Amino acid sequence: MKITDFLLVPLVAFLILLFSSTISFSLFSVVLILTAAASYELYVIHRRLTQNFKQQERSFISKLEGTAKDMHLVESQLETVFNNIPSPLALLDTYGQLVLVNHSFDRFLKAVPSKLLDYRDELIDPAIRLFLKESYLTEKAIVRNVDFNGIDFQCLSVPIQENSRYAGCLLIFQDITQAVEKERMQKRFIADASHELKTPIAAIKGMIEILNRRDFDDEEVMRDFHLQIEKETHRLERIVSDLLQLSRLSAGQILLQKEAVNVTELIENVIHEIPISEKKGIEIQVHSTIQSLVWLDRDRIHQVIGNLLKNACLHSGATEVMITVFELEKEIEIQIHDNGCGISATDLEHIFERFYRVDTHRARSSGGSGLGLAIVKSIVNAHHGEVKVLSEVGKGTQFNLTLPKEQ
Repeated sequence: MKITDFLLVPLVAFLILLFSSTISFSLFSVVLILTAAASYELYVIHRRLTQNFKQQERSFISKLEGTAKDMHLVESQLETVFNNIPSPLALLDTYGQLVLVNHSFDRFLKAVPSKLLDYRDELIDPAIRLFLKESYLTEKAIVRNVDFNGIDFQCLSVPIQENSRYAGCLLIFQDITQAVEKERMQKRFIADASHELKTPIAAIKGMIEILNRRDFDDEEVMRDFHLQIEKETHRLERIVSDLLQLSRLSAGQILLQKEAVNVTELIENVIHEIPISEKKGIEIQVHSTIQSLVWLDRDRIHQVIGNLLKNACLHSGATEVMITVFELEKEIEIQIHDNGCGISATDLEHIFERFYRVDTHRARSSGGSGLGLAIVKSIVNAHHGEVKVLSEVGKGTQFNLTLPKEQ
């Protein structure tokens, strides 16, 4: 609004008074003219105020629409992130209702809910429902481990404060199955290692105590004990060596020294190095169609094939072992098949576990550490390969090694 708009009425009045002094006007005419001028002035002011208001209104609506679009975009982004988090999440309010859950939380529900759930709803799995109840009633941070359909979840309840008052809690369910399984394996490994080391130590200790008796003078028994002590010492040495190697392989601390290797030649060298006493008259045949060199850690693969051949010779009761090598497009496959006693389906599930023995008495008597196949699997995995076993009781066993040809 301009200043001249406010000066228009006084200016018109001044002009009327100026002319009225020279020209004869009636009082009614003067009032009529002033009224018309004032009406026009008010019309001008109203029109400009209306225009300003509409302009401000359009600007406000435009800003409001932009803000609404931004809020909708942010809400959509947050919802997308929330629903794509792999861990189940839920928000529990002060009334015990689940006001917000992500898609991963649906695994805890027996059916799709038709209404807002609360912590007591029977559609929720009982174990999860118990944790929700505890979180709602205590209003404190809680950490619990829950088993749900064979999956171990670490459940966390995080209280939410609003104006220094409890306003609900955020529930987080983290899958810790692998961590729990590793912990179980570690405990089992320690127990098995302790047991395996305890056996030769107890044998050595017993024989030493007998030899140290003052009244002991049997030379023949002494020689036999010395031989047994040497045997148990070698067994201890093998167990400790295999444990160290397996530990380094599992931790990825051993770097493979890969080189171009003639696999057929490597296998023949392994067969030649097996002592005659271990072969037990078993016929070992090799059939290989591979022509190219393969990038492998020679010593590690030598150990893998050696372990598998010794197992076939010492523990399978076989009379013949067949080694077949195939060359594929990007891989090679080594098959080691024996016609021995075979392995039961129950044992096959655990055959690559540390210290697991199919025939405990025979394996221990041969001086094995019980770690050979676990080492085989670790070395093959380090080469980014794969090892499988096929067996049937009374029909023999076949190990299949698949290894990449290139680095």
